[in-house]
Amino acid sequence: MSYDEDTAWSVWPEYFDKSRSRAEGRKVNRRLAVHSPTLEGLEKAVRALGLEYRVESGKLYPANWPHSEGRIRVERSLAKTELLRKLGRELVAQRS
Repeated sequence: MSYDEDTAWSVWPEYFDKSRSRAEGRKVNRRLAVHSPTLEGLEKAVRALGLEYRVESGKLYPANWPHSEGRIRVERSLAKTELLRKLGRELVAQRS
């Protein structure tokens, strides 16, 4: 599948922030999360999975708008939960 702007998943670094609770926006299990995830690290993880994407650095995460650095729009070739788990594993692997 290829990247389509209308159907692409939005993926925010906050989804992988170990210091956030689920209510504060973390979407993955704590073992798949990292401290202070960055947009650059998330971009490396998406690239490592071989997916098509686009970085939107000017966007603000609604639950963290004063400190948000942007998001990545990723092709919809996987279910979002599966995509987030794979990205979480990749982020953890980058940090170790």
